[in-house]
Amino acid sequence: MQESADDVTRAEALFASDLQAADVEDTDAVDRAVAALLRRNGPRGCSARMAYEFGEHPDLAAERMRWARRVVRQRVGTA
Repeated sequence: MQESADDVTRAEALFASDLQAADVEDTDAVDRAVAALLRRNGPRGCSARMAYEFGEHPDLAAERMRWARRVVRQRVGTA
């Protein structure tokens, strides 16, 4: 299944958030964090944060992005 542009944007916002894997059990917290970051930074700001982290810590950033994409896919599946 191909990810939509909205799913990619949400994953980038989740990536840029302060949430950790333990926090995603609270689906409302995930939704609030993603919405707040998108309002504050916009999609480009979240993408820029992600790009910065990939430049600074590529191994950790790749793992975090896989996590963010997985969480967004699961959220979409339960919506």
